Amino acid sequence: MTNFNLTGYSYQYHENGDLTIEKGYIIKDQVINTPTNEAIQAIELISKANAYWNVTYVFCLVFFLLLFKNAYKPFRPEKNWKRYVTFYSIVLIAFLVWIISSQVTLTEQIATIINDLKGGE
Repeated sequence: MTNFNLTGYSYQYHENGDLTIEKGYIIKDQVINTPTNEAIQAIELISKANAYWNVTYVFCLVFFLLLFKNAYKPFRPEKNWKRYVTFYSIVLIAFLVWIISSQVTLTEQIATIINDLKGGE
């Protein structure tokens, strides 16, 4: 539950030097169990996906906080209200396009690496 990111992949180290890669957002299914040194690329990409998730989470919190602040009547700017809404909308759409395209690319790369580790199934 704590290893959430938008690709759905996560990993866990084991004391014996093995690594388990899991797929799933809430319920995790084991995809592969391999020695850690063979899965370095997958670890790097999953860590990158986790970093993207942290950026997404913080951005959404800040965005909704600012949106609430500007939508709440006493704090609302009286001039240029439509410009604020337009600016927020453009920034949100640009961010969503960037994060979705990044996550799709990461998911494909992780799946390719895992298939190679499994032996090309």
